[in-house]
Amino acid sequence: MASQPAAATGSLTLPGLSGAEQAAVDRRSPSYWAQSHAPVHDDPRFPLDLRMELVRQYGRFSMAYSTAIQPHLQYFGDERGYIAFRQRWGLTFTLGDPVCSAERRRGLLEEFMGAHRRPAFVQVSPDTARDLSELGCLVNEVGVDTRLDLSDYNFKGKEKEWLRYSENWILRRNHRIEEASLKAHESEVVALSESWRATRKVKRKEVRFLNRPIVIADEPDVRHFFLFDESGAMTAFVFFDPVYANGKVIGYVTCFKRRLPETSQYAEPAIMKTATEQFQREGFAHVWLGLSPLAQIEDGEFRYNRLFHRTLRYLHEANWLNRYFYNFVGHTQYKSRFRGVEEKTYYATPARFNSYRLLALASLCGII
Repeated sequence: MASQPAAATGSLTLPGLSGAEQAAVDRRSPSYWAQSHAPVHDDPRFPLDLRMELVRQYGRFSMAYSTAIQPHLQYFGDERGYIAFRQRWGLTFTLGDPVCSAERRRGLLEEFMGAHRRPAFVQVSPDTARDLSELGCLVNEVGVDTRLDLSDYNFKGKEKEWLRYSENWILRRNHRIEEASLKAHESEVVALSESWRATRKVKRKEVRFLNRPIVIADEPDVRHFFLFDESGAMTAFVFFDPVYANGKVIGYVTCFKRRLPETSQYAEPAIMKTATEQFQREGFAHVWLGLSPLAQIEDGEFRYNRLFHRTLRYLHEANWLNRYFYNFVGHTQYKSRFRGVEEKTYYATPARFNSYRLLALASLCGII
């Protein structure tokens, strides 16, 4: 029997933190959406320990860690797997793939569709998209998830010269990149994040759901890389969530990237190059760069909604949207320059009309 959704109540409780550390998380700046609302992180019907156990076994996709720990998510499933979701304006949106075995996936999707009228499945993989298509959903591409396969990835060649130049530019100015615990630089991270937020198109809250809101605390298996200038001041950082399979970490996905407004644009690519090389030396298999929303939408592999297809292609290029709300084109261009493997991601729903759903999803993500 599938469990019922967990209610979104409680406080932000992270595994492995002492009482003092938890208190420090709770008193963060109220501008951090994750700390200024009351999320669920442990529910007797679907506890965090069970979710993390399933993620470590089956979470081989870039959103898996977020599905287990992001505030406000609800859960459907049982001890064999779960689907993470949220509701907005009376609609149900799932996040990523079901966290379960391949054999369990189809049945869990059927159970979820039986319990939720006309849900929307957001940012799912080709395998999940295929199951949903066979279950009667229309399936549309919603962008690409870029992956670097570290067994043969390198920074050679003219196409990646910009990454080498970025690193050299940083090092020539006596800046340094180092990995450290977040706890060691807590106040600097808060100050840098607030400065970065002031430059964003969406200033009043963290973008969420498709991105998990930042947590100013050390979290299990999350990696933190910082850039310091010649005076020792922090000027940028990139944090990485773990990606698991068969009980172990197989790679990392970029989850938070921020820099001071006056910091060079070379900061982020320099950190990415350093971190990627570190993960390679440690023997990990992949680095995911995350979703490029609405990028390279072609459609055709599955039965799709043609109006929704045209709408998403228009929105990716719409100047007003990129300028005032979210820079889709900038995200696409940046990630494509790494020359990684680009895997299609999908949106699926049995509903025929999606304009209202698209607005509800934008609201859920904090874009509008």
